[in-house]
Amino acid sequence: MALLKIIFQKMWNNKWLTCSLFLGLFITVSLVSSIPTYTSSVLHKLLVKELEQHQIDKNHFPGEFSYITTFEKDQNSVEATKKIADINKQIISNTDLPLLANKTILSSVPFDIFNENKTETDKHGRFVGLTDVEKHITITDGRMPAEKSEDGIIEVIVPETTLQKRGIVLNTPLIAVEGDLELTVKPVGTFQAENKNDPYWSIPPERYTDDFIVLEDTYREVFFKKELLSSARFFSAFDYYAIMNEHIPSLLQLKDKVKADVSDVVDTPVMVQFPISDILSSYEKKEEQLKTMLWSLHVPVLVMLALYLFMVSRLIVNRQLTEIAVLSSRGATRFQIMKIYLIELGILAGLAFLIGPYFGMLLCKILGGTNGFLQFVQREALPVSLGYESYLYAAVAVISSVFMVMIPVFQGSNQSIVHQKQNMTKAVTKTRWSILVLGLALIGISIYGLFVFNTRPPAVSQDYSVDPILFFIPALFVIGLGLLILHLYPLLLAGVYKLGKRYWNLSLYSTFIQVGRSFNQYQFLMLFLMMTIGIGIFSASAARTLNENFEQQIRYENGADVTIDVKWPSNEVAASTVSSSVTSGEQPTEQEGETSEENETLVTETQLVYSEPSFEPFLKMKEVEHAAKVLKFDGIRAEAKGKALFSFQVMGIEPKEFAQTAWFSPNLLPHHWYEYLNLLSQEQSSVLISRSVSKALGVKEGDYIKVEGDYTNTMEVVVYGIIDYWPSFLPEKKEEDEEAPALIVANLPYVQNAMGLEPYEVWLKVKKDASRKDLYQSLDETKDPIIMMSDVHPDLVELKNGAFLLGLNGTLSLGFIVSIIIAFIGFLLFWILTIKSRVLQYGVFRAMGIPLKKLIGILLFEQVLTSGFASFIGIIIGGITSVLFVPLFHLSMEQQLPFQVIFDPSDERKIYFFVALMLSVGLTILVLLVKKIKIYQAIKLGED
Repeated sequence: MALLKIIFQKMWNNKWLTCSLFLGLFITVSLVSSIPTYTSSVLHKLLVKELEQHQIDKNHFPGEFSYITTFEKDQNSVEATKKIADINKQIISNTDLPLLANKTILSSVPFDIFNENKTETDKHGRFVGLTDVEKHITITDGRMPAEKSEDGIIEVIVPETTLQKRGIVLNTPLIAVEGDLELTVKPVGTFQAENKNDPYWSIPPERYTDDFIVLEDTYREVFFKKELLSSARFFSAFDYYAIMNEHIPSLLQLKDKVKADVSDVVDTPVMVQFPISDILSSYEKKEEQLKTMLWSLHVPVLVMLALYLFMVSRLIVNRQLTEIAVLSSRGATRFQIMKIYLIELGILAGLAFLIGPYFGMLLCKILGGTNGFLQFVQREALPVSLGYESYLYAAVAVISSVFMVMIPVFQGSNQSIVHQKQNMTKAVTKTRWSILVLGLALIGISIYGLFVFNTRPPAVSQDYSVDPILFFIPALFVIGLGLLILHLYPLLLAGVYKLGKRYWNLSLYSTFIQVGRSFNQYQFLMLFLMMTIGIGIFSASAARTLNENFEQQIRYENGADVTIDVKWPSNEVAASTVSSSVTSGEQPTEQEGETSEENETLVTETQLVYSEPSFEPFLKMKEVEHAAKVLKFDGIRAEAKGKALFSFQVMGIEPKEFAQTAWFSPNLLPHHWYEYLNLLSQEQSSVLISRSVSKALGVKEGDYIKVEGDYTNTMEVVVYGIIDYWPSFLPEKKEEDEEAPALIVANLPYVQNAMGLEPYEVWLKVKKDASRKDLYQSLDETKDPIIMMSDVHPDLVELKNGAFLLGLNGTLSLGFIVSIIIAFIGFLLFWILTIKSRVLQYGVFRAMGIPLKKLIGILLFEQVLTSGFASFIGIIIGGITSVLFVPLFHLSMEQQLPFQVIFDPSDERKIYFFVALMLSVGLTILVLLVKKIKIYQAIKLGED
């Protein structure tokens, strides 16, 4: 108890340092514990969406798990069914998932069904027992069967379609015969599913048309006793909304578990159905990828937190070195001294362990609301919940943090008073060569990684994922370059000092002396600032580059915000009827054959006549900013210079409207794409061709190409420009044996005059503030039948809500905010303690007559030469890191467009704002502290 009292008293005497240490532990535990929490939450959200889509696409409940086993005649089917039922109950309970339905379908051997007088056979039938069937049906005619069979008559219910198919009526007895066994059956009611969407009816009632449904109790009473079972199907419908990541391994083992356990009971094969097993197995891999990426993104922040904890711990130990030396001189062992600090640290770490994971849940919600680097939007909150894995990660974080904090304690716990004085003397002139070695090693590792990635072939996967090492290596480069500069900076500082030694004023002279002689004490703070700003600038550039490249790829492939195919009225049906009447007559004679062929050709031509619907409704929509007509011909033939090209695409456009509507990045072509459209406007017969057309036909600007469509439609065009990219045109072939895609862009009126009127697509540019709901409603009001519509907005939303970009944007944004907070606290803590330790020095300066302005000037210059210099170097390091490492991200992405490294000034301004705010607030607090210093305090301190 006395020891705890001493520890709490010591913590109170150093309450600011203790709070700072606790804050570092708390943030570390929160960040680390948020990794599994976020992974589980975001993958659960994506899994539920994918399962919902599976249900829509397949019209099949995705939570179904069922298996069926058959029985041989000489096998004890009843006993086997009971054993399998127990196995099924145990297996399903082990999944720890709520069930929406759980039933057993028991089927008898097939019976011959006769009318009551046995005069004629009425096909075959089985008797089926369904668990709790009466709770899931509605009787449409008749009544429910009696609970027990009376007079040997088995009452059954059947689907409505059974009566018509078998030609029977309700309450008419039937005879069921199987070998020597004869049963009397009476259908007493027809039924239908109470709710067609009930997972219970994975096999709909219509599938039981050839069967007779018997209540479960009656079934067991009659068919179990007579050993008439043919098969048993065990069905479970899991609530897939409750499936979390921890459930996936057990769900994936269900198939093998069932087959292994049931095979011990019956020899016949077990057929298992679990439609979503492939979806679930893919999420195990996604979980590992996401965790790896989050760890790699958190590494720089965790390194900063480790340095922060080390710095705070060292400050605590340095302030208490005298106490430690006294204890050591009086006989206290190193273990006893470390025990005091370990208990103190255990109290803080235990508190952080208890509340840190809950704060980690809040961090996960912040992650789910990001839309870019330091961009937050209103979005449906992630369904976060704490699991055992979160506390496991928190425990690892606590143990690692305690180890990091105890290093300075271990170093200082064996110092006597003599050792303390000797170390204080050596600290003035000691040079840390280890900093140089570590910095060069980290730079070497990162440069080697850069070389390895530059020699790696691009990815072939279309998944949105990035190698997490691409975030880890740049962090090493930032730290390594920062350490190298920290080692060289004292030399630079000494050189500048000597150059202007005769000219420096009092403030600068004093600052150069102070920083030059005690530079070691500034290293941690300066490294903090370099890392925070450098990694922040790299993170902003990486996030912006990846977001923009993914988004541009989607916009480019779609061509515009919305593309629509509208059904055009035509005479196709009428022409087909005429064609049928001509070709279905008698065979033409030899003399009539030519006339018949001409008639068929004429009919075929008439069926291609279309009537153009009005385009005005699209222009008048209040949600639409611009609209354009885009005609696409496929399967066209072109000739030039004796060469021919088949199966390419012709795009007919109106240049001005197309420029206003389509999306296209100006950086994709040598000149702005408007200049190419201006070329089309100069001459109606001019075209733009893809480079693949130019190579295939051997043509260049100014050459003519003959384009042939179906039948006799032809046009001659002149090449005005060669392009590599064009809205919605994908220039890369997907398979090695495919021909390179080819495109000719021409003027729409010219194409229509030469090739005839054909249905064109409608491209829309939607206003930024327009609601998609209002847009779709306006499209419905046009009353033009829409065959196909492609809207880029849902794809962009899905992209932003995906696990990869959510994790990337959220982690980078959160990491930078945490880094700024840690750097600010470290900055403030360092300088407050520094000023308090210099009260005597500043008091002597004031007593010597140095005015307060000069004293503040000394502090300001000291800030410039340390924090200011570190911030400036951080900006440079961040820029260099971005230029070197951001281009590597294209290796993990497969896309049609060339990869572009994007620097957005708005992102960097946010970083500069945070840093400027931190330095301004910190400097203001320091100035206020200096103003409060009184001369008598310095004199009293000197006397002490």
